[in-house]
Amino acid sequence: MNKKVFISGAAQRVGAALARSFAEDGYDVIVHVNTSVQAGENLIKELRINYPKQLFNLVSINLIDWKTVGKQIKDIFSVHGYPDVIIHNASRYDKATLLKSHPSLMEEMMAIHLFAPIEIDKVYCQHKDNGNIITLLDTAIYTNQSTHAMYLLSKKSLAEYTKMAALEWAPSIRFNGIALGPVLPPEGKGQDYFNQVVDNTPLKEVVSVGNIKASIDFILQNRNMTGQIINCDAGQHLV
Repeated sequence: MNKKVFISGAAQRVGAALARSFAEDGYDVIVHVNTSVQAGENLIKELRINYPKQLFNLVSINLIDWKTVGKQIKDIFSVHGYPDVIIHNASRYDKATLLKSHPSLMEEMMAIHLFAPIEIDKVYCQHKDNGNIITLLDTAIYTNQSTHAMYLLSKKSLAEYTKMAALEWAPSIRFNGIALGPVLPPEGKGQDYFNQVVDNTPLKEVVSVGNIKASIDFILQNRNMTGQIINCDAGQHLV
């Protein structure tokens, strides 16, 4: 039987690239989307053509409606099976300082980056006695710049949750995080902006999806790791 991975926000960008990489490694993949249904369907079609002996399923959950996420994910895992690995990748990068962060934005950022992952994990950890949960973070968690205040606060919270959950659900489930540097230009930003960000890292390199996957593989293979945050960021956390 193939191993299985659930990836949130997997229709496009990093999530889709990770879905392809896991598929290449022989995993069945549950691709989660919110509104990017067409992109998700295209990805599923591609994966089924390329890997006909594996299972690929598309599921849609609105993570902002976090109070219903637990029931929905329980139904999904009951149908498609509980995965061996969960990758919390879904994210939204909204620009607003603390002063400009209206209540709805505050709730949405915390729902996507913290509350919904917790609800998913609560279901998973009650039904799985040997699993891995990996949170994809942002190396900006080591800073306090408030240009994207609620995004950053919610990602900081997700990092702390990763460590707390690692302690509560050990030894059955291992929790680890990966803090990412510049992988792709943020939506709405051009290549020149992205190039400048990359140039400001100590290694002056783009963070490749291959290296993100290598970090994931290291975590999965090292059973002594839990509650750790790995920096895969070209040294950006140093500056």
